Amino acid sequence: MHEGGRESGVGGRRGYSPRSGNPGQLRPPTPETRLLDNEYPLPEPGLSETVNSVLMQENQILTGDLSRIQLPDVLSFLSMIRGSGKLLLRKPPMERSIHWKDGEIVFASSNSPEHSLGMFLLRNGKITQAQYDESKRRVTAQMRHGKLLVQMGAISPKDLWWGVKNQALEIIYSLFSWKEGVFVFGDTQDELLNERIVLSINTATVIMEGIRRLDETAMIREKITSLDMVFVKEQGAVPDFASLELSDHEVALYNAIDGKQNIRALISRSEMTEFEVTRILFQLLSARLIEVSSEEKSFRPVFLDVEDSPELLKVISTYNDMFGRLYEALLGAVGEETARDIVMTAMQNAESDELWSGVFFDQYGRFDENMLIANISELPFERRKAVLDEGLNTLLSVQLFEVSQHLDSAGKVDVFRFISDQKASLESAFAARSLS
Repeated sequence: MHEGGRESGVGGRRGYSPRSGNPGQLRPPTPETRLLDNEYPLPEPGLSETVNSVLMQENQILTGDLSRIQLPDVLSFLSMIRGSGKLLLRKPPMERSIHWKDGEIVFASSNSPEHSLGMFLLRNGKITQAQYDESKRRVTAQMRHGKLLVQMGAISPKDLWWGVKNQALEIIYSLFSWKEGVFVFGDTQDELLNERIVLSINTATVIMEGIRRLDETAMIREKITSLDMVFVKEQGAVPDFASLELSDHEVALYNAIDGKQNIRALISRSEMTEFEVTRILFQLLSARLIEVSSEEKSFRPVFLDVEDSPELLKVISTYNDMFGRLYEALLGAVGEETARDIVMTAMQNAESDELWSGVFFDQYGRFDENMLIANISELPFERRKAVLDEGLNTLLSVQLFEVSQHLDSAGKVDVFRFISDQKASLESAFAARSLS
């Protein structure tokens, strides 16, 4: 924005559009001004109705572009001016909202299914798949999902408070990987009147943790490749908790490691989120206080019978290429954290336990072929092909549906064409083999 030849904004940065009137007072830029200087154009037709309505309201305070101003700067500014209202952020098709009161975050929401309270509680082991499915069936427009879970006895009121707070934090932390998108902040405090649980989250703490997570996530995933991993304490290691400055939660997690519980079990028995548990395990691994269970390290796949291995290995390899391509397209559309959540959701929705037991997806969206082969090898010979076809096709269909919700038309066409070509090549290979 330019006023009288000077660039306005915070600290001379472009991307904000607060207008200065009286000192310390922010006023929204008018649509005419945004069009004249071409800095903040009117809302695009593709923008959601929610964002459009806020952008055009008189109570609009701040708008901007995340490709020009980073999220931490936006959050810092709203905290600095002790803002009260709603910050809407959108990177199609994703939309997030953060509610503020007097410069502190009090609520957050997301339009992504993986950020729903039910999915968050399921992912963090607070409810079972059966409880999630039953609650989803019974939930209504008048009955909040969290309240219903409490009434069902699936969680306690304390668990609900924990879930709402950490769900909100997870939504906010997911925004730190956004490098583009639009944001608008407006005075819409009345929207919080229907919320029974309102938080009070310190903005500076959120910013520091969000940046830290962004830096740590890739390193953690190099070591913690699956939530089914099992750890044991290093023999002879006597940790000095005082010098290591471990918190009570970290000490409790270390003491819970017994060589039997996998990471999922450790998460469900703690009051920490998936990220917090994996980060502590990563730190304990780096400090050589724990190691991967010897059973996992010594695992070797049971090879398929020679007579059927070429055909099944070809199927497995081809489908893995399809899953990898799906993840690559999804990664470009929604970012790494959301992409992994969507893949995990698809895994949970694909009911073929005998095939997928213990199988995890790596950072490229490809599954562990060795574990899948081992699972197939345990089945009777005559069932292997049928179980493999059903399991792979079921999961591929679920993932394809989930991924297609986040792609534009060109992305969908590209993905569908690739999968069609891969399946055609499989059919051709099997047809040629049957003729030989």
